[in-house]
Amino acid sequence: MSIINPRIPADLIRIKDFSSYVQRYSYEEIPIIQIKVYEEHIEHFDFYKSEINTSIFENCTFLDCSFEGASFVDVVFQNCNLSNSNFTDAYFERCQFVDCKCIGVNMSGIIFKQISMQRSNFQYSYFDKAKMTDIAFEDIDFTEVSITEAKLKRFKAKNSHFIKNNFFKTMLTGVDFTK
Repeated sequence: MSIINPRIPADLIRIKDFSSYVQRYSYEEIPIIQIKVYEEHIEHFDFYKSEINTSIFENCTFLDCSFEGASFVDVVFQNCNLSNSNFTDAYFERCQFVDCKCIGVNMSGIIFKQISMQRSNFQYSYFDKAKMTDIAFEDIDFTEVSITEAKLKRFKAKNSHFIKNNFFKTMLTGVDFTK
């Protein structure tokens, strides 16, 4: 299985006040594209149904934020803290999470397609009723994560911790947790 990397152009627009930028675009329901957000710290902000494409978030903190129903296509999260944020019913395609802290995130009902995660922490998170296709985990901490009634297809995990998980009504046929 090979994961397709995010398609990120070389010429991204650097954004310094991401929350204001999102408010301006979401009011008009315009997708946010080709941006780079660096060292933003945002708490308790509502990014409801935001559409973000071909972008990079680096060294950003989004604590207790709501990304409910948001869409992320060709997005990289590098060294970000997304802890306790809500991604219920969000859509992710060709995205990467690298060196991220995502403790207690709610990703219930999400759709993951072509997702790569490396050296990230998802302890105490919720992936209930998630649909995950073509997923590669490497060095991921998934301790005490709830993944009930989820659908996993072409799911590969390497050097990852799956301890005290709840997989109730999740089909695990073809999923290999031994590496």
